[in-house]
Amino acid sequence: MTAVKPVLDAYLELNIVLGLSAVIWLAARALLALTSLRYGFVAQLRTLKALCICVLISPLLALAVSALAAFAWPGHAVGLGDIAVSAYLRGEIAMPATQFEALLNTRERWVDLILSGHNTAVTVTLALLAAVASLFAARAIRDALAIRNAVANSFLWRRSAKVDIRLSDRITIPFAVRGLRRRHVVLPSHLLDTPRELRFALAHEFQHIRAGDVEWELGFEILRPLLFWNPAYMMLKYQFGRLRELACDQSVVARKRIDAREYTTCLLDYCARTVTMGRPRVLNVALVTGGKAKRVLQQRVIALTDAPPVSAPLPALFLGLTLTFATLLALSAASLQQTEDWSHDRLMLSTVVNLERLEARNQGN
Repeated sequence: MTAVKPVLDAYLELNIVLGLSAVIWLAARALLALTSLRYGFVAQLRTLKALCICVLISPLLALAVSALAAFAWPGHAVGLGDIAVSAYLRGEIAMPATQFEALLNTRERWVDLILSGHNTAVTVTLALLAAVASLFAARAIRDALAIRNAVANSFLWRRSAKVDIRLSDRITIPFAVRGLRRRHVVLPSHLLDTPRELRFALAHEFQHIRAGDVEWELGFEILRPLLFWNPAYMMLKYQFGRLRELACDQSVVARKRIDAREYTTCLLDYCARTVTMGRPRVLNVALVTGGKAKRVLQQRVIALTDAPPVSAPLPALFLGLTLTFATLLALSAASLQQTEDWSHDRLMLSTVVNLERLEARNQGN
């Protein structure tokens, strides 16, 4: 039980940081909408990736903040709990000591309640969450096996240094996927009869590979069994999927000098026959996806046909946003960390609580 508690604490901190990161992204997106990057989906995707990286390294950022605070301001608290205790002892919080201590230990009590298994409602809820997580994990394994089977039953057509281009009679939508050692672009065989569509499909899937979108999608799907219940995770995943396709379309049109209207027509044609024939919808990136992507497809068409020309990225703005993300998440992660030892302020609070309880007992007698 003692070994599980730090893991549960870290998991709770990750989910809180995810919630904060979702709020930060909404604010950043509103800021970008006021700049020339309103239609710069490539820059927006790069910014979202920077935020996600900051979330992943937030424990390291928190350690850096704690070390810096200990060096620059020795004796000063970094965690919210320690700051609250100091404020209480200075008389800035008007509350009975026992109530304040109970409020301060809310998170620890919940962790103990989860680990104890004495509450039936909590136990049932955890069992349901574990069952759903197992279903997501099983689906990911099933899809991985299905993708492996689809790649194995396709025919090698072209091979480059890092990517295999394969043909299959069993799919209708081209997609890109990553294996353990190589990346694969799997194309429907009928594309060989339509060189123009073949060119569009190859340009689109190779752009996904070039941008690392396959690996990012795989990472999001691996985390789904752990974070499926967190609205912040679902929102960030949706935002990533949306920007991934919009940025890919813009990059293809700009990089390959493909006519935007012809490319849009190709997307609509593929969406009209989006019968996937059992092809997995996750763990890969495809030219178009299933019915749930109708809104994204509409945004892709509008971005390609009605959006003004994309302006050049603003490196200074991107760097500023990245540093802001890192700073906010570092401070937040550091403030959420539990105090391992008993500080002088904690001992003083414990003394006040004991005196208050003793006084209440004496009055009761």
